[in-house]
Amino acid sequence: MTTRIPRNAKRVFYATGTTTRTKPDGDLNTTATRMPDPDEAVTAAVRALLLTRHPAAQLDAAGKVATAGFLCSPGAPGSAKARVSHRTRFPGVLTGLSSADAAAEEHLLVSAYADLLRGRGWSVRELRGDRPRLLLSSPACPECSTATGPLTVDGENIWRCLDPGCGRRTYGSDDLYDEDLPPYTETDADGAVFVYHGTGDLDLEATAELASQDGPDDEDDEYNHEAAHAECIGPHRSADGYADCDGRAL
Repeated sequence: MTTRIPRNAKRVFYATGTTTRTKPDGDLNTTATRMPDPDEAVTAAVRALLLTRHPAAQLDAAGKVATAGFLCSPGAPGSAKARVSHRTRFPGVLTGLSSADAAAEEHLLVSAYADLLRGRGWSVRELRGDRPRLLLSSPACPECSTATGPLTVDGENIWRCLDPGCGRRTYGSDDLYDEDLPPYTETDADGAVFVYHGTGDLDLEATAELASQDGPDDEDDEYNHEAAHAECIGPHRSADGYADCDGRAL
């Protein structure tokens, strides 16, 4: 399906930022990152959630509704919000729908969309008008006030700041509950593993401890008998009788 952009539509640009991580040895690892468009990120997240329970509306070449379902589109540029509505097939003899039936279906399904989204932590605002519509927004990051995106960790539904330079995680309710967020790890391009608190703050102590455990393994320095004698067909005969290649009796 092709999405047409009006000529007079406002364009949303991506901002470029940098992410700086402190390695256990004290070196700084700075990488350039392109911040995701909050409007597109929020819209994609809302659409993905709705698709778990409801079908999306399908339009034909003329722009008419071929299959009833939800419509999800970005809100005002830069608002980090999304709009949701429901579309039915056009009432008439061919579809067998009356105007009253179509209106009742729209109200019923939009209400179901609102319940699903509220249950997953989204802020839902019902817009006034002839047809029911919803305006969705995610909780703001408690650290930098940037929009957050949904994230599932250990079966829990949480939110993560969309700014790569922040990455703050939150339950989206009260900051006090964020202390119970599960910790996690990330690996950079050099293979270094960093341990973070559930909120997204670097755990220096745990990261340093993990790095100290990455030293050479004692077993790697031991003699690998199977590898050294992989081409041996059978035991070797010695003065003591049959013995293995390293002299041990069979």
